[in-house]
This record gives sequence, C-alpha cells and structure tokens, in this order.
Amino acid sequence: MPVSYRPLGMIAEMIEQMDLKVTHAWEDLVFISHNAFLLKMGDRGELVYLYFNQESDPGRRDEIADQLTALAADRGLQVFNSGAYLMKPRDDEQIDIHFHESS
Repeated sequence: MPVSYRPLGMIAEMIEQMDLKVTHAWEDLVFISHNAFLLKMGDRGELVYLYFNQESDPGRRDEIADQLTALAADRGLQVFNSGAYLMKPRDDEQIDIHFHESS
C-alpha cells in the first residue's frame, strides 16, 4: 500500500510510541518535543529525513535513529539519518534553521 504524501499522522504515531510529541509541523518539517531532532518529509510519502540538533547529546543519536528506523519500517516508511541542524533566532521573532548534511 503506497504511503500518502507528507504522512504527518503516521509520523506523529511513531513519535508518540517513543514517548515524545510532535510540537509543530510546518510545510515538510516536523518538530519534536525536547528538540533533540526534527524530521523532514521527502518528496515521496515513504521518505523521511532525520536531522539531529547540533546541541543534542551525541551519545543518544544512534539509539534514536535505530528506534525511528524500526518504527518507520512497520509503517512502510524509510528514515535516513541525514545530518544535523542549528536553530538561530532572528530579530523579528522568527527562527532560521541551518541544515548541515552528512557526507
């Protein structure tokens, strides 16, 4: 069964199974409680890209990635550990997100 474009409901279920919550979704980005990582939905429904906050605990990243990958596979999704991000506040009360792709 094909996965719908931008499957926010499926992603929210996965995140809840990790005892976390989706705090905000904007276009293709899904923000998660505690801000250790965010997810970016791909141009096909089954593609999900994982980015860790540069300020998150590096010792927990593999565990989080493994857990997300397993939960995603149960739903027909593919999670790719894609790099890191940094959020910087702007003067106009907005936030800039800078992505750093893994090589």
